[in-house]
Amino acid sequence: MAMLARLVSRNIPGPQVALVRFCIGVLAVAGAWTIFRVELRPHRWRWLIARGLFGGTSVLLYFTCIERLGVGRATLLNYTSPVWSLLFGWILLKERPRSHAVPALILTLIGVVLIVGSGGGGWRVSGWDLVAELSAVSAGIAVTAIRAARRSGYDDTPAESHWSVFASFTLLGAMATLPPVLPPFGHWFAPSAREWLLLLLVGVTGVWAQLIMTRALKHVTATAMGIIHQVTVVLTVLGGLIFFGEMLTPRSAIGSAITVVGVLWVVYSE
Repeated sequence: MAMLARLVSRNIPGPQVALVRFCIGVLAVAGAWTIFRVELRPHRWRWLIARGLFGGTSVLLYFTCIERLGVGRATLLNYTSPVWSLLFGWILLKERPRSHAVPALILTLIGVVLIVGSGGGGWRVSGWDLVAELSAVSAGIAVTAIRAARRSGYDDTPAESHWSVFASFTLLGAMATLPPVLPPFGHWFAPSAREWLLLLLVGVTGVWAQLIMTRALKHVTATAMGIIHQVTVVLTVLGGLIFFGEMLTPRSAIGSAITVVGVLWVVYSE
């Protein structure tokens, strides 16, 4: 999905790519409810709203940063979200991490500092790097909300179905991406036939991935999910180098390796 978004963002702004992706998700939810009568009745409203708003904001910022920073750098910073998920799980869900989570967090922070300070010849922090990290913070809150919505034991209401969680994500995500795309604050760029095909593929792969992730979070450990996410980072960084000629300075490469190790350590600490 990220590679396709990078390809289409050469001519179509990232927020518009995100909006189309969410609209395809809305159509998928409507189709699933119409044909299969999937369970969409909400129970845990607060967690669903948090999942939709913060998840939508994360995708909006992430797709914008893919356009501005490149797919590898944007994905690497966005996928530090397990660090924030651990912190918000501790704060919001009282899921106390193990003691060695603290050095893991510090290691991850060192890696991120190396990455965001690797622009140009000296230490220059890009504002878009900070936006990409903010997308990770939003994603961390969103994943925490998914866990709270999907698992039993957090309150007396029934757990949400993966379709109701996904519906909140697509509906509220589409609302979050409308302002920067449509007037008076944004502008719609008319895609060509080829760009519409790419946008469709972005939407389909994004919907498929979200449904699988939401369904899996009820059954797999946070450790397994975090490891899989870091594999995505490695593949996306390599894809950016191979297919889009994205640069990776020595400092950024070291920071990337440290960040991946730190996030994996954080994941194991859960």
